[in-house]
Amino acid sequence: MTKIIQPGARRGTVTVPSSKSIAHRELIASALSGVEPPRIRGESKDTRATRDCLAAMMSGDPVWPCGESGTTLRLLEPIAGVMGWKGEFRCEGRLGDRPRMPFERKTRYVVPGNVSSQFVSGLLMALPLADWDSEIVIDGPLQSAAYVALTEDTLRTSGISFKCPDSNRWSVPKCQRYHFPGGGEVEGDWSQAAFFLAMGVEVKGLKADSHQGDRAITRLLAAIDGAGRLSTAPDGSRQPSMALDISQTPDLYPVLAAYAAATGRDVTFTGTERLRLKESDRLASTAALIAAVREGRPVDTFGDHRIAMSAAVMACFAKVPVTVLGAECVAKSYPGFWDDFESLSKSC
Repeated sequence: MTKIIQPGARRGTVTVPSSKSIAHRELIASALSGVEPPRIRGESKDTRATRDCLAAMMSGDPVWPCGESGTTLRLLEPIAGVMGWKGEFRCEGRLGDRPRMPFERKTRYVVPGNVSSQFVSGLLMALPLADWDSEIVIDGPLQSAAYVALTEDTLRTSGISFKCPDSNRWSVPKCQRYHFPGGGEVEGDWSQAAFFLAMGVEVKGLKADSHQGDRAITRLLAAIDGAGRLSTAPDGSRQPSMALDISQTPDLYPVLAAYAAATGRDVTFTGTERLRLKESDRLASTAALIAAVREGRPVDTFGDHRIAMSAAVMACFAKVPVTVLGAECVAKSYPGFWDDFESLSKSC
């Protein structure tokens, strides 16, 4: 689908869908508890993949469809290993090429902290079901630690016990059972709200004290607003720019980079190493997005939902229409994004 976005600022109010990250975890906890699944506002392809994969695994179907959802794969792979379920995860798109950590039955797991926090979350959700006590140790600083905190929240709500003597180590007792209450509504998604907050419109459905790491979007946008304008010294050299570390919030990179470029702010992003391992190489695809908008060329989304939505942000600051190719890719995380965007009115 090709989307042609008229330029100019927007105003209005949107209610964002439920948090995708929390929904994955609560869907799994509900299934393992045998209770009603949570209510998900604006369900995405990724959360549907977790539903479908769980249904297949628990019914004995040997084919486990996880679509393009890395969270589905990384959370469920260790659960399947602990439970002894036999089957094959079917991956689509770039998922088959993205990092994964095959499960092994052992008492001590050493996990790299700089690849994916989902490896830690998957083990934390699986190991309480094992018939052996376990320990998880992080090798190096843990990036995207807030996502592990969301997993810990779900485990506590499910009556699962674990100990975390320091930020890089967990001990998990054996032979536990999930008792998730089920049936509640999942809180709003700060990651999806980021696009509309960057546009300057009102966003509803968010939990102000959420543990979602992407709640940092308000602080990071304010930091960019305080950065200097792109400029050069009299000798032609580039003036020093402000540095923003996004190692803990990598999913915000496309929208933050797009916002900084659109508003002419001079920002250098650090902690970007893992961005090449996402739905697209987000360092390359974000650079291509910014260049395309500046040059008036169609935006190639590379099938990446966050690139498509970031293009909408740039359109709000553009002088000419922005054409987005493959705009349907937003369905991966936010199927109603274009409807919500079009509900906004243009500012005069």
